[in-house]
Amino acid sequence: MKKNIILVLFLGLFTSAFSQQGTLDSNFGLGEYSFVENENNEVLTAVEFANGNLYATGYKTISSDYRDYFPNKDSFFFYNRTTNKRTEISIGDNGSRANAIKYHENYIYLAGYSKDKNNKSIAVVKLHAEDGEIPNQGDFNKDSKIITDITNDDEANAIDIKNNKIWVAGKSGNQSIIVRYNLSTGYIDRTFNQKGFILYNIGTKSEIKQFKILSDDKMIIAGTASNGVNTDFFVAKLNADGSYDTSFGINGVLKIDFLGTDDRLNSMKILDNGKILLGGYCTKTPTNIDATIARVNANGTLDTTFKSTGKMNYEGGTKEDVFNYLDVKKNNWNEEIIHAIGYKKNTNYKDVFYVTFYADGSLERSSNVSNLSFYNDYLIGGAFGVYPEEESSSGLMTMFANVFCRESSGYFQAFSSTSGMPALPSSCGETSSTDLLNVNVIKERQDGKFYVVYQNKLKRYLSNGNIDLSFGDNGTFNEMFVSQFDLLPDNKLIVPIHKPGISTSQYTVIIDDNGKIVDNFEFKKFQGADLQYLNRMDYSPVTNKLYAYYATPYHPSLPNPVMCRYNLDGTIDTSFANNNQYIPITGSYGSSAHIDFQKIDLTSNGIVTIAFAENKKIITRYDLDGNLVSGFGNKGVVEISFTNGNEVLFKKILLDNVNNIYLMTEKIENSGRRVEVEKYNSLGSIDSSYGNNGVFSYFYDTTNSSVYFYDAKIQNDNKLLISGERSKPSEGDHGFVLRVNTNGTLDTTFGGQNNGVFSDFHTNNPNDFFETISVMGLTADNKIIVGGLNKTISVGNSPTYNSKIKKLK
Repeated sequence: MKKNIILVLFLGLFTSAFSQQGTLDSNFGLGEYSFVENENNEVLTAVEFANGNLYATGYKTISSDYRDYFPNKDSFFFYNRTTNKRTEISIGDNGSRANAIKYHENYIYLAGYSKDKNNKSIAVVKLHAEDGEIPNQGDFNKDSKIITDITNDDEANAIDIKNNKIWVAGKSGNQSIIVRYNLSTGYIDRTFNQKGFILYNIGTKSEIKQFKILSDDKMIIAGTASNGVNTDFFVAKLNADGSYDTSFGINGVLKIDFLGTDDRLNSMKILDNGKILLGGYCTKTPTNIDATIARVNANGTLDTTFKSTGKMNYEGGTKEDVFNYLDVKKNNWNEEIIHAIGYKKNTNYKDVFYVTFYADGSLERSSNVSNLSFYNDYLIGGAFGVYPEEESSSGLMTMFANVFCRESSGYFQAFSSTSGMPALPSSCGETSSTDLLNVNVIKERQDGKFYVVYQNKLKRYLSNGNIDLSFGDNGTFNEMFVSQFDLLPDNKLIVPIHKPGISTSQYTVIIDDNGKIVDNFEFKKFQGADLQYLNRMDYSPVTNKLYAYYATPYHPSLPNPVMCRYNLDGTIDTSFANNNQYIPITGSYGSSAHIDFQKIDLTSNGIVTIAFAENKKIITRYDLDGNLVSGFGNKGVVEISFTNGNEVLFKKILLDNVNNIYLMTEKIENSGRRVEVEKYNSLGSIDSSYGNNGVFSYFYDTTNSSVYFYDAKIQNDNKLLISGERSKPSEGDHGFVLRVNTNGTLDTTFGGQNNGVFSDFHTNNPNDFFETISVMGLTADNKIIVGGLNKTISVGNSPTYNSKIKKLK
C-alpha cells in the first residue's frame, strides 16, 4: 500500500549520550502507544423520553466546506429515535454545545452555550420534535435561537417549561443563574426579577447542574458550590418568583460534604414522596474519587433512613468512579430500586458503570461491565420502557453511552440492560478509510511536550503520551486547519493556515502556549508576492530568524519558488542572501502553489537543495544567511550526472551535523522496490566508504516484496533513521524504522531482533501493529516518537485501522 504524506523538517540538536534500543517504551501513553484523537465526534449530554419517543442532544463536530476558514466547530446536536432524524445547529463562531433537552407540545427545546472567541453565552434553540427542523422564521426570536450574554462565561445546564415560560439554569461567571423566557416569542421575560434572570451567590463559586419546577410552581435547583477551599453538593428550594424558600434547609439551601474534599454533582431525581436523590462523585484521595449518592428530605435535611447519614460514597474498585445519572423504579417484589449509572476509570480510559441499590442505600447489584469499545465509554442517561420488551420487565432500563472507538468517530450508543448487564453494541464504528489516518507531523519541544498533526488538526501531548488538556480545546487547536508548523521561543508556534485539499496557506499566525491565536500580529508580504502562497515557515534558533517558503507563480521577475527570511516581528530581513533577500529553491510538481519540501533541508548548519535537470542532479549549499558555501563543489554547487528514468524515485535530501548530505530514493526493480541512500561529504564528493561505493541499499526480501520510504531523520550522533512500509504478499504491509550507521551499515544494536530494524509486526504483536510509519520525531533524551497507520486484526473479523503514536527506547 503506497500512500502520500507530508514530510517534515525537524530542527534542533540533542546533546545527551545515545543508548538506542529500538524497542517500544511501555511507559508511554496507553502502554507503549497513544491513539491520535479524531475530532469527528457525536457526544451525548442529555436525553428526553416523552410522547412515547426518545430524543437526545449533545454536540457534534461539523466539518465545513473548503470555503470556511473555521472548520470543525462543535454544534448543537439533536436526534429523534423514531424518525432517525439527526440535526446539527451551529450558533457561535467558535462553536456551541447543548447540555439539556426538553419536549413541549411537539417541539424540542435545547439549552447550552455558544462561544465566540473567548466569550461563552447561554444559548437556547427551538426545533420541530419530529424532523428537527427550525420553525418558520419569526416564530421564535426571529431565527429560533436565543443568545443571552451576561458575563464572558455563561452556560446553561438545565431546562424546564411551565406556565408558558422557559426556564434555564446554569452559571454566569462565578455565580449560579436562572433565566426565564416567554415560550411564545423566545424573548427574555423581564417580569421575572425585573431583568429576566436571577444570580445566586452560593459560596465563592457555584453552578446549577439540575433544575425542576414542582407542581406548586416552586423550584428545586442542585449543583456544585465552592467555599474557597473545596467544593460541595448543594440543593436549594425556590419560591415561584425565584427567591429562596427559607423553610428548606438553611435559609433555602442545603450543602452536602462527603469526605472533606472536592465533591461534584451530576444528577438529581425528585421522588414521588418529595424526597430528592442526588448523585455525582467525591474525592477520596488526590488520585482516587468515589461515586456518591445523597438523599434529602422535602424540608431540606438529610434523610437518615438512607445509609444512616443520608449520604454515601461508593467505591467501584477503580481510581475514578462517577455517577452521571440516577433513577428509581420498583422491581417485581414492589421494592424501590435506585439505578445509578456513569463510568469507572482504572487506566487512562473510561468504562461503563452500572450499579443498583435498595432504598436504604444497601447494594442490590453491581455490574461487571465489559468495554463497549477500545477507548472512552461512559453512561450519560437512561430511561425505562423505551423498547417494547422493557414494558414487561419492571427493572429493565435503556442506557445511553458515549463511545469512542479506536479514535475513529465518536458516537452515542443506546442499549438495554438485562439483570443489570448491558448488551454490547453490534459495531464499534471503526472507520476503514486508511487515507485519512496517517500521522503527518511530530515535533517535541524542550520540556518534553510534543505536537502532532493529524487530519489537519494540531494536538499537544505530555511527555508520557497523554493528551495535554491545557492546550487549545482539551488538547487540540480547533481554530483552523493545520498541515505544517514550527516551534518558536517562549513555547509559541508559527502556523501557516490551510484550507483542506489546497496546498497554499491562507495566512500565517502565531499560536501561544495555551493554543490561542496571538491577535494583531501580521507578517509583511515579500516583494509583492501574495501571502496566500507562503507555504511554510521554519524557525532557526541559531539565527533567531524565520525562513519562509514562497511560491511566486505570478511574479514577473522572481524565480518560482523562493526562500526569504523574516524577523520575529514579522518584517522581511532585507540582509538575507547578501541583500538580495531571497534564494531560489526547488521547483514545483506542476501546481503553481506547491513546493516540494523533500528537495530542501534546513538545519543548524545551513541549507541544502536539490534540483533535477536533463541527465543531471544539482545540489546547492547555502549558509544560514543565504550565501553559497564556497568550499562545497564549485562555489556551492555540485552537478552529478545520472540517467533520469522511472525506475528511480527521489524521496528526500538531508544535511547532517557535520555537513554530509544524504539523498534518499526508491529504486524499482524485478516487480519490487528498495530504498537507497547516497552519501556525499562536506566537499560535495561521493563518500565511497559508505555502504557499497557510497550507496546504502535496503530491501526486505529478494522475491516479490517492496520497501516504501516515508520519513528520515538525522540523530545527534549522525546516524540515519528511515521509516516507511514493507510489503510482502504472505505478510501484507507493515511499518518499519531503520537505524543506519555512519558507514552505511545497519546498526545491529537497534530493534527487537538486533538487526537494525524496528517492526512491531515482527517483535511485538502481529495482530496489532503499524501498517505504515509515516513520520518520526526526536526527543531531547534520544528517544524516537513514531506515528502512522495502525492495523488491528481480530480473530474472525476484518482488519480495522486507526492512528497511533508510539515511543521507542
